[in-house]
Amino acid sequence: KRARLATMKPALLVVEGPYLRDILDQPRALDATFQGLDEPEALAAIARRLHGGELKRVVLTGMGSSHHGLVPLHLRLVEAGLAPVTVESSELLHYQQALLAEGTLLVLLSQSGRSAEILRLLETVRGRGVVTLALTNTADSPLAREATATVLTHAGEEATVSCKTYLAAQMALAWLGEVLASGDVAAARGALQAAIPGVAEYLASWRAHVEWLAERLQGVRA
Repeated sequence: KRARLATMKPALLVVEGPYLRDILDQPRALDATFQGLDEPEALAAIARRLHGGELKRVVLTGMGSSHHGLVPLHLRLVEAGLAPVTVESSELLHYQQALLAEGTLLVLLSQSGRSAEILRLLETVRGRGVVTLALTNTADSPLAREATATVLTHAGEEATVSCKTYLAAQMALAWLGEVLASGDVAAARGALQAAIPGVAEYLASWRAHVEWLAERLQGVRA
């Protein structure tokens, strides 16, 4: 009996707090974002100007995870024959403002739409002939209100660090990439829609994933 007790696994304690709830809310956030993907005239006009040669440069910017989250869009635009520049917002403000000349399309990614650097950039480009395209989770933010065109995610409020807002942004950016690249938007929508049940199915087994990881990480301290 003592040997049997010694080999029993200790009960796994999982903190089911607000961060976990945000993770488990990702399928709903993706579905809400997908349902809101449309091409308003302001965005369609930007795409036409881009491919007509009126917009001569594309600059992608964000802070932190938003900056890194722009990589797939950057690659899609390169594939389409464009030459985008991706610069962190603080560096764009202080060291690379020469990129913000007339005829530039500036794509700004910010979940809150209120980041200090983003607001400074909006002030900086006023009157310069720069076209601004916003992607944000906050409809009433200064970024959403001021941009030439806005793409909204619908992830809802987030309790701690970015998870569902980041994933929703990736969905919207994948769609936006096809719009700006004059790609197959319908095919992109089909692929994005198919991803939603895949995420839901994966997260439905989250306890099993946690147990699998806990077993392999047992005793690991660093």
